[in-house]
Amino acid sequence: MRRIITFYLLGLAMIFGPTAKLTADNVVYGKGAKLTKEKMAVPYFAKIGDGTSPEGCAKRPTTGWDFILKADKLQMWDLQDTIVDAVLGGCVPDAIKSFRKLVFKTPVVDSVEILRKPHKVELWILTEYISIGTDSNFVRMPMGPLAAQTIADSLGCILPTTFIVDRIAEASQGHLEIFPFRPLGDRNCQPIVFQDSNNAINAFYKERGYKFGDLISGLKKDVVLTYKIHTLPGYENRVAIYGWHVPDGSYIQPLYVKHVNYYVDYSHGIRLIYRKIKVDGKEYDAKEILESTQMYRLLSDEPMYIRRATYEGLPKWYPQKSIGF
Repeated sequence: MRRIITFYLLGLAMIFGPTAKLTADNVVYGKGAKLTKEKMAVPYFAKIGDGTSPEGCAKRPTTGWDFILKADKLQMWDLQDTIVDAVLGGCVPDAIKSFRKLVFKTPVVDSVEILRKPHKVELWILTEYISIGTDSNFVRMPMGPLAAQTIADSLGCILPTTFIVDRIAEASQGHLEIFPFRPLGDRNCQPIVFQDSNNAINAFYKERGYKFGDLISGLKKDVVLTYKIHTLPGYENRVAIYGWHVPDGSYIQPLYVKHVNYYVDYSHGIRLIYRKIKVDGKEYDAKEILESTQMYRLLSDEPMYIRRATYEGLPKWYPQKSIGF
């Protein structure tokens, strides 16, 4: 039965057209990013323990399937609040409760002052996308940028930039072939399809010998930070997505900022980066680096710094009809 379901899910997939290369300003960035064996517990989850504390998830749905059944009955913004409640209540698999260290060196770019010499950058990252459930029954949960930012802030994290997403893809321990689902109306925005996608990913993991918690590329598009959200007129209620890398290092989704922040589909994923990072052995705040006119290029390949490296405080978008993007 599982094989039949898997073939059905793969039958829904289609392959898109040509992909874009990992370049910015004609410079290939950060070749050789490495995932080390070092781990660190996510402080927030270490504090609330196993979910039996008052902040815990004992009274909430505890499996991914339970959560999807509940999510399927909720409107968008109510669902976002429920996602935040579940994640911050500790209803997540163990792989979401610890960071792994990612290390890379910046390139030398004579025209950019901060990059005139290479810098060693050390980040603590989640190797999996934010998921809800148990170790044996979970769903990688798509969500909007406002919910993602609330979770990130609570965990002392930031969302990645396109540059960081590329470094994570470079350091991946394995890859999946992209398997987009056909867009049929708004079906791809429904929680049941989030579960379908998750099941397909898990089937590929089993086939390839991967396990949940491995750093594998090709699963999702990342919700990312970009200067455009706070700079371009009318974009304050948008979401930026990027990535969905393929095995050769290219990607399906260039940076895209046209979706309103009401829009979420199965292909979106939330991967978090701990704000405390090291550059050449010295500790910095990643958010402050991204907001620095002098230092932002250490973590970004965009043409300007991010005025506010957060989605916090941005307005919610509401559809004029029952749904519409």
